[in-house]
Amino acid sequence: MNAMALITAKEGELGDKAIIVGNIQRMKTVVQLLENPKLVSEFAGYTTYVGTYKGEKVSVVFHGIGIPSLTLVTHDLYNLGVRKIVRFGSATGLKDVKAGEVVVPIGYSYNIGGTFYQYLGEYFSYALTPDYELLNKVVENLKKKNLSVRVGIVYTSDALMTHSKEFLEKVSARNHIAIELEGAGLYFLGNLLNFKALSVHLIYRNGLTGDSLTQDKINEEEKIIAQAILESL
Repeated sequence: MNAMALITAKEGELGDKAIIVGNIQRMKTVVQLLENPKLVSEFAGYTTYVGTYKGEKVSVVFHGIGIPSLTLVTHDLYNLGVRKIVRFGSATGLKDVKAGEVVVPIGYSYNIGGTFYQYLGEYFSYALTPDYELLNKVVENLKKKNLSVRVGIVYTSDALMTHSKEFLEKVSARNHIAIELEGAGLYFLGNLLNFKALSVHLIYRNGLTGDSLTQDKINEEEKIIAQAILESL
């Protein structure tokens, strides 16, 4: 078995399906929906739980913030036999996307470099797209729960503090429907390593209008989204 970076679980312990999250409260929301959840790995603040949902083994994993952190966790999961990974996160809406809508990226835009260059060894344009069948299944289950779902391209940024209104207007004008911090890394590794990958984002706020959700509404909607994702795995 390959050496692990952040996950200390044993090979075969996690099953082949995982939901990854970058928010501790969101992780608790997902874990509470599992039957008999068990903490199987805890290292440097990164935790992994394993349980079952309707008889299927599912792992829930904290991936931290940013592409380098996410790809460490995701590559660990791949090395441990996980072959279907859904990232459940938040995003800032652009264009006319409203707070409370759910964005499912059909692709990400990203300024190539950093982690991608380390993997590829050269500047090489790479498709940042999800597994199509998984996307369709998740979108279908989200809509069955009467959630407003938007499918489109999303921009992955490495620098949250640079998100001025002018920058967000430029990204929006190029037809991105949301902006976030990690998703491109998941789609990159999914295609590079050949596993099924998808991201699902709850829009907490629109970066152009200021429209936003209350914490109570976030908690309520994230539980529904988590159920839809689990039913899709």
